[in-house]
Amino acid sequence: PVVPKGRALDVGADAVYDIENRVDGEEQPQLEVSPITMYVTEYAERQFCQIAVNSRYICYGLRAGQIRVLHKDTSERALLRGHTQMIGDMRFSPSSKDDIIASFGVDGNLLVKRIKFAENAIEEQPLLQVTVVNPPAGSVPRVRWISKSRIAASIGDAIFGVDVDLKAREPVVLTADLAAENSPGVIVFAPLGQKPSISDFAVSPEGALACAHADGTVRVYSDVGSLDATPSTPPPSSPDATFEPFSEDPDGSLASIAWVSRDALVVGGEANKALALCKLGSGDTVGAECVQTLKVTGDAYNFSCVAYPHARLVLLANLRKQSVYAVHLAAEAAGFDYVSEFSVTMPILSFTALKESDDPSVLQMYCMQTQAIQQYALHIDRCRPEGSEGDEGEYAADDDEADADADEGFESAEEEDETVAVPAITPAALNPATPTPTTPAPGSNKLLTPGELMSMASGGSAAASGAGSAPESPRTEGESKPPRSPGPPPPHPHHGHP
Repeated sequence: PVVPKGRALDVGADAVYDIENRVDGEEQPQLEVSPITMYVTEYAERQFCQIAVNSRYICYGLRAGQIRVLHKDTSERALLRGHTQMIGDMRFSPSSKDDIIASFGVDGNLLVKRIKFAENAIEEQPLLQVTVVNPPAGSVPRVRWISKSRIAASIGDAIFGVDVDLKAREPVVLTADLAAENSPGVIVFAPLGQKPSISDFAVSPEGALACAHADGTVRVYSDVGSLDATPSTPPPSSPDATFEPFSEDPDGSLASIAWVSRDALVVGGEANKALALCKLGSGDTVGAECVQTLKVTGDAYNFSCVAYPHARLVLLANLRKQSVYAVHLAAEAAGFDYVSEFSVTMPILSFTALKESDDPSVLQMYCMQTQAIQQYALHIDRCRPEGSEGDEGEYAADDDEADADADEGFESAEEEDETVAVPAITPAALNPATPTPTTPAPGSNKLLTPGELMSMASGGSAAASGAGSAPESPRTEGESKPPRSPGPPPPHPHHGHP
């Protein structure tokens, strides 16, 4: 059995986790790693979600705004174009039978595309393009699927909703003036220019919308179904609940927000260095009760990903320490009851976590790191108190699926990546000391084949199994001539431990 080596927390009691001080019995084991592909990403401390994964594809954003698509089973790859600047968020549709990805860039373009695999090639079908008029600079674009055919998105302090025509043979092209009450085809849920910028937002399966703002405030709208509104019945402009989750720093910018039950939210403070578990009031209660806070002290800048409902875990990747912290939620979101720490080989800039195998006790973390795209296996039993009930994932969404018609005649995606100079996007409020990551040798930006991955996992190297034996053609991921310096350390012979 897997024995946890973390730290127990008193449920409901505010806690501090000092990453510089250890307690007897604690360990920080390395996570099992499976290399996917070499790709150099500039170290930057930002809350951009630049990797998305479903059962068939791995997608990640390139510097110039393209999206690299990798087929899990065949190692085929393609390039999706359309964004002119870096992508702030990307998400796959909740459909289990259709591969549709929504991406929102800092250029103000929201794109929705269907990905298909036919005749040993990945093809794309554009379904929707929404161009935001005068997108506010410095904001964090966010996109979420409300259903299999509807999305919500935020940029600046505006939130809007739009339907996706899954049977469209030509892409629907819309322009969104978010300062106006309405734009054709777009429902402006909260107009631009009235509130502090939105850092993150989340939609519950019941239709409640929670927004985390840069002024430290959370605003909750009870029914995002009002995105069905018409001009005669506009969506409500005022939230049903407004509260500040961090009383000690009420004006500090929030970084993340996620639903962890029907009435509970986990909110990340500035740089996700503090987490607050908040429960919403019922009836006439306007606001929320902060059940528990957990502060991470020490040198930290954390990217947050909530694994719920796959597991009752809030995962934090500390870019500065090459560490992952797993914070476990007690049953019924009663509080935080355990925190575990794990080490990785290089900083994780962005990641997503999901269950894939028949083993319900393992989460797969797909990570964009400074030198590679990699997959880590995280055992849930390592992240919760011994004897915890095996009830992870009880809040799963309905998987019933209505078949969508598959259209023919998609245009193949081009394979050559463009190299476009894009300035680093760093929030003005952050001016951290930036580590300088090493970069792999030229020609190492290559997708590894399944055979090469197996060789690396068993202790061999990509070069020994043929990877890198010939120079990579123009398929480098937007990186023209990377400087010569050592690449990441080779995997450990035992199942790819770094």
